[in-house]
Amino acid sequence: MKTYFKRILLLGLFFGPLFGQAQINPSETVPRNPFLADSPWPTYHGNSYRQSYSDFAGPLDSEKATVKVLKGIKGGTSPWTYFSEKYPNGKRAILQSNATHFYKMVDDKQGIRIVSKVKIDSDWLKSFGWNFLQTKGNVWYTYDPKYNPKKGEYTRLFKIADAQPDNIYSKLVVQDTFSFKDIAKDKVQHFAINYSGQIAFYSGDNKKGNDAVFGIIAPNFSLLDTLLIKPVPNEIFGHNAFPIDEDNAMYVVTTHRLIQINWDGVALTKGFEAWYDFVKDGPKGRFAEGSGTTPTLMGFRQGADKLIIVADGHQKNNLLAFWREIPKTWNGLPGEDMRLAGKIQLPAAKRFSEKFQSIENSPTVYGYDVAIAQFNGFLGQGKKPMKGVQKVRWNVDTDRFEIQWVNTEINMNGVLTYSKGSNMVYGSGREAGCNYYYYGLDWDTGELVFRKHLGKACKWLNNPWDDGGCQQIIDEEGNLYYAGGASLVKLEK
Repeated sequence: MKTYFKRILLLGLFFGPLFGQAQINPSETVPRNPFLADSPWPTYHGNSYRQSYSDFAGPLDSEKATVKVLKGIKGGTSPWTYFSEKYPNGKRAILQSNATHFYKMVDDKQGIRIVSKVKIDSDWLKSFGWNFLQTKGNVWYTYDPKYNPKKGEYTRLFKIADAQPDNIYSKLVVQDTFSFKDIAKDKVQHFAINYSGQIAFYSGDNKKGNDAVFGIIAPNFSLLDTLLIKPVPNEIFGHNAFPIDEDNAMYVVTTHRLIQINWDGVALTKGFEAWYDFVKDGPKGRFAEGSGTTPTLMGFRQGADKLIIVADGHQKNNLLAFWREIPKTWNGLPGEDMRLAGKIQLPAAKRFSEKFQSIENSPTVYGYDVAIAQFNGFLGQGKKPMKGVQKVRWNVDTDRFEIQWVNTEINMNGVLTYSKGSNMVYGSGREAGCNYYYYGLDWDTGELVFRKHLGKACKWLNNPWDDGGCQQIIDEEGNLYYAGGASLVKLEK
């Protein structure tokens, strides 16, 4: 199919040469977290840096690829889908955790099916969770984020495992439960496994002006330390998850600032904070609370540019880079925090609603390249979804962003995944007539090279094809999975 796309070589607030730069070799992957599950996709956004890329080749030929779907998953959509570690039979389970259940699914000769589940909550609308974790030995953590002290309700964290550890078809059991009563004055819904194998968390949704609580929990559920951060007036925490680097530094974005939280194995301390108005003139609805994106880390080698990448929520969205380590020669940008390394307006990002950010899904990073797409909402994409995907490069010689390409013909509504094996960035979207398609764009040019019809569905509730901001995961065999509305969709290579 002929694809029309717009290629832009330079656009933005800062200019620099596009060619001839000394790029760091992107094939050098970031430091692997040794405590994450041994899996092709062990955590949200793929790794602890939250970069959303895979070494494996995804589907290459849309004519040969087949579409399979498991429908009717109770509890709604799970934003994150993971692969477990391998079982003795050589297979991996597929994991999801949504508003009411934790699911273990198997994809074998009998098709995709649920083999076990744990009910964690009955409240589908008021306590929807975003994150769940997995560690070595097929041990998983999920949570119920409810917080209503008048009813005796506090966020709880559940430790889940197989009753028969070596059996992929085993029933799931809850091994332990942790309550955040007396720890946080708001719900807790952001968790991560740090590079020491502990659970990092922070409380959010603190619109009442409560202190944000950052904490570290040992695998045996003992609380190791907490740190309180007092919000400034009208500051909101809790909309975004967070990355962790190999030094156990965490990076959290609010409506007003980017904060570094450090863990040295004994105590939590606040590192730097970079002030920036992430809201400004953008939407201020229920789901538009500053930056829509989870911060993504870029660069890791000694002497390399080490950055934090986020998008803001302005009327005209910008892609931002903040220094994790400020170069000695850095003089700062006029009128900006010293930590702000670069800013560029995203050409394919247009305001579409008061409820959501135009850029809600986090950046996909590989090396010093970033792909990011226009968003159309969690609750269905509308009759005429807004289109637009772009790739931006951080020029390590000039310390500036540069637009590599912009494709204005494609709508990709979820968190994009870059496949190194196929050199494509993947995602799904809606076209005319309530038809849903899956796409692969060439990483170097932005051209459409993979387009597969998924199905037709006009209603947003439990729409099996609609990707309301979920991720795409790829297994070793090149099969790709993502969560639709109360469903699991597979593109079989």
